Amino acid sequence: MKTPFELQFYKLINLGTIVNFIEGVGMVKIKRDSTAFVIVDAQNFVLHENGLAAQWGAWKFAREKGIVKSTVKAIERFRVEKIPIIFVIMELRPQISHALNANLPDIDFWKPIKGLDFTKITHEEGEFQGRVIEEFTPRPEDLVVAKHHTMSGFHGTDLDRILISLHCDTLLFGGAITNLCVEGTVRGAFDRGYHSIVLSDCVVSVSEEAQRFATEFVFPKFGRVCTSEELEIM
Repeated sequence: MKTPFELQFYKLINLGTIVNFIEGVGMVKIKRDSTAFVIVDAQNFVLHENGLAAQWGAWKFAREKGIVKSTVKAIERFRVEKIPIIFVIMELRPQISHALNANLPDIDFWKPIKGLDFTKITHEEGEFQGRVIEEFTPRPEDLVVAKHHTMSGFHGTDLDRILISLHCDTLLFGGAITNLCVEGTVRGAFDRGYHSIVLSDCVVSVSEEAQRFATEFVFPKFGRVCTSEELEIM
């Protein structure tokens, strides 16, 4: 049972959403006319077994946990409801990638990226690595926002401008990696006053522990967390 203070608090931080508590479970109602689904870095380089960053294990985690399937289902549902789908993708400039990646910490996690000479990757391979995974293939009506050498989908892009033009104040989040570029984009949304809802069955991390830390500790500080099935579209 929520106290009056807690109920008022949730009311204040969810001006763009309507929150009902049914038998202890938070059901989130969203308005289709002011909501967008932002999918971050759902590209082959991280979510395909032949991706340059395959050793991170995100592609395997996504399939073992059914995240790809649940995201496909969510995308289909949102398209029917006319909720905009926005793909934020990472683009690299091969000519300067080595210099830009020099600031990456010298730890095992970054070795797949830091040790690469991007100028030696063929055009065809580069296109494959940067492509959104086949299951999520963007349609003509979807929007694609490119970011360069940055975690946040807002930094140096026109994402904010697009959302303003769409009159969106509520953002649903999916994509990879939960603790890196998804989190960076959620933080960027929070800083700009958007109401953020992270869909826990549509974001991909590298392990169960990392996923739980983000969905149970980090994201609740910046918005709400629920599954795509817990959304009611108005």
